[in-house]
Amino acid sequence: MKRLPLLIGSLVLIALLFLGGRAIANSRSPQQQQIDALQQQAAGADPAAAALLQQKAAPLSAAEAAQATAQAAAPDKSGELCGLAPAAGGTPLPTVEVPRGISDWLQPPFSTQDVSVANQWNEQSDGIWLSAYAGALGQDPAQGVIIAVDRAGNYFRFVLPSVGAARFTAADGLTVTVETASGARYTLDMAALTLTGPGGQPVTAVPQDAPLTPTAAVNCN
Repeated sequence: MKRLPLLIGSLVLIALLFLGGRAIANSRSPQQQQIDALQQQAAGADPAAAALLQQKAAPLSAAEAAQATAQAAAPDKSGELCGLAPAAGGTPLPTVEVPRGISDWLQPPFSTQDVSVANQWNEQSDGIWLSAYAGALGQDPAQGVIIAVDRAGNYFRFVLPSVGAARFTAADGLTVTVETASGARYTLDMAALTLTGPGGQPVTAVPQDAPLTPTAAVNCN
C-alpha cells in the first residue's frame, strides 16, 4: 500500500511532463517548425543534401532571430487585441527588409512537404510587391515547379515539363530567367504572369489556394 501513492505521484509527473512538452511544441512558430523540419531532413541526408538543407535553414534562423529581437524590444502589451498594434506616435518595431530581385532569403509560405524552394524573386511594381518561388515538388525532387504571386495576392503554380528542380538565375525588371537542373531554360513574365519554355512553348498556370497564415489581421478602427 505504501507504494501506491508513489506510483500515483510518478504517473502524475509523467503526465505533466508530457503535456508540458506538447505545449512547448505547439508554441513554436511556423517558421521555427520549418527550421526544425529542415534540420531533421539534414540529419538523415547525405553530406551534399545536408549542406543544401542547412543553407536553406540559415536565412530562416536569421529571420527568426530578428523577430525575437523585435519582440524583446516591443513595449508591454495590453490584454486587448488592439494593444498588439503600436500606439500612435510610438517607436516602430524593427523589421526584416524584403530583398529585391533574386535571393536565397527563403521565407516561403509553403510546407516543405509541398514545395522545396531553391530561391525566390521579389520586386515592386507600382508600389505593390510581386513574388515568385522556384524549386521542386516536396514529394518529387526531380519535378521542377514555379509558384508566382500576382498583384492581387493570387497564387499560381507552373509545373515544368523538364526534369530537374528549378532555380532563378537572372532577372531584368519583371522578367525572370528560370533554369532546371537538366539545363532547360524558361522565361517567367511577372507582368503578364506567363511562363514560356524552350521554343516559346507556354507552360500552363494552375491557380492554387493561398497558404494559410498563422494569424489574422485585427482591424482596430
